[in-house]
Amino acid sequence: MLNYRNEKGESYSSGYLRTIHAQLSAIFNFAKRYYGLSTNPAAIVGTMKNDVEKEVEIWTKEEYLKFSEAVMDKPLSFYAFEVLYWTGVREGELLALTPADFDFENNTMRINKNYQKVKGREIITSPKTKKSNRVVKIPQFLADEIKDYMKCFYDLKPDQRLFFKSKGYLGHEITRGSKKAGIKRINIHALR
Repeated sequence: MLNYRNEKGESYSSGYLRTIHAQLSAIFNFAKRYYGLSTNPAAIVGTMKNDVEKEVEIWTKEEYLKFSEAVMDKPLSFYAFEVLYWTGVREGELLALTPADFDFENNTMRINKNYQKVKGREIITSPKTKKSNRVVKIPQFLADEIKDYMKCFYDLKPDQRLFFKSKGYLGHEITRGSKKAGIKRINIHALR
C-alpha cells in the first residue's frame, strides 16, 4: 500500500495513509466484534508512514510585505492577511472574528469561535480545542489597522463578522496576491 501512487504518480501523504489505515482498522475491529475475526491485521501492521515528508514552504518577512502590498487593492483581503500573518490565528478563527472580540485599550483579540461551511451552510462553532480559546496580544500598528478597517463598514454591529468571506475566497486571494507580487504561493496554514 505504501507504494500506491495517486493520479499524478506521486506517493500519498502521511496524513492520507493514516486516514486509510484508521478506516481499515475500524472495519477489522467491527469484523472482530461481530463476525469472529480473530485479529485485526491493521493493528498488527501498525500505522503507515510515508518516509518522504513535504517541507512546508513559508514566506520571509520581505515576501509577506510584497504580498500584502499586492492585495492592498482589496481592503478585506489586506486586513484579513494582516491578522493572519501577525497573530498566527487559524483561517476559521479569523473568519469568525467580530468587533466584540477586540479590546483596543489592551490591544488584544479574543479567539473563542470558529467559522465553518458544512453542507453549504455557514456555521460558527467553538474553536478546534479547549486551548484554542485564548486572548491574543496584537501590536499597536495592527490594532490601528483593524480600527481603520472597521470604519469601512456602515452600521457595524458588535456581533457582525468582520471577514465575511469563505476559506475559498482566502485561497483565491493568496494565489492572486502571490502571482501579482511575483513570490511563491504558500498554504494559508503556513502563515501560522
